[in-house]
Amino acid sequence: MRSIKLGLRQIIYENKAYRRNPAAAFFTLVFPLLFLGMLKIFGDGLVEIDGGEVTRATIYIPMITAFSVVSSCYTGIAMTLTFNRDNGILKRMRGTPLNLGPFLFGKIAHNVLISISLVIIIFTIGILFFEVSVTPKTFPALIIILILGSATFSALGIAITTIIPNSDAAAPIVNASVIPLMFISDVFIPMDNAPSWINFIAQIFPVRPFSVALQDTYNPFVSSWGLDIQNILVLVVWLSVAIFISIKFFRWEPSS
Repeated sequence: MRSIKLGLRQIIYENKAYRRNPAAAFFTLVFPLLFLGMLKIFGDGLVEIDGGEVTRATIYIPMITAFSVVSSCYTGIAMTLTFNRDNGILKRMRGTPLNLGPFLFGKIAHNVLISISLVIIIFTIGILFFEVSVTPKTFPALIIILILGSATFSALGIAITTIIPNSDAAAPIVNASVIPLMFISDVFIPMDNAPSWINFIAQIFPVRPFSVALQDTYNPFVSSWGLDIQNILVLVVWLSVAIFISIKFFRWEPSS
């Protein structure tokens, strides 16, 4: 019971800290809107997919959503944790009754809530300005994928800090670990015509399964309820690995 209360209080603390950081709010919530604006300006024609034709926004809105969630949950949490560790904030937290479990829970839950807020904004803009929306039969899949994906990338953001020696190395290590994956994972461009070996490699890592799963929920021609078990399993495996690494190797203090 005590751990649950500490975890809930940590969520409240994370939300307050987030609201007091305008730069984080800008890049998380406003930056994706710039991509949507560019999509509106430079064209939203029809493209051919399996089943028929859809607007370009039907493909790119879930891609932008995937980019935003990964950037917020993975990049954001890794940078923030490393900075707080180097500045002694985590060390001071360790001296409080807060232990590792509630701390990690609060971090992950906070990022899931931010991701939900982000998707609500993008979803609303998609309906109002692009006439793009998730079909009722795939909406439950969108919620499941969003929560699972946000938790996975938040946990991975915590796990990656275990190999980051200091805040100066955070940006190079974090960006090098995720940006190349985005280019081959249906985030920046569709990879339908890419060589099979590239798609095979991309499918091993969590970015592509997450992006493709989001795209399926926006696909009006999907026959099922939009949830591919293979994509879910990949995310679950990465979430489990990330949580194990975070619990086993998390450091409250900088490397000596």
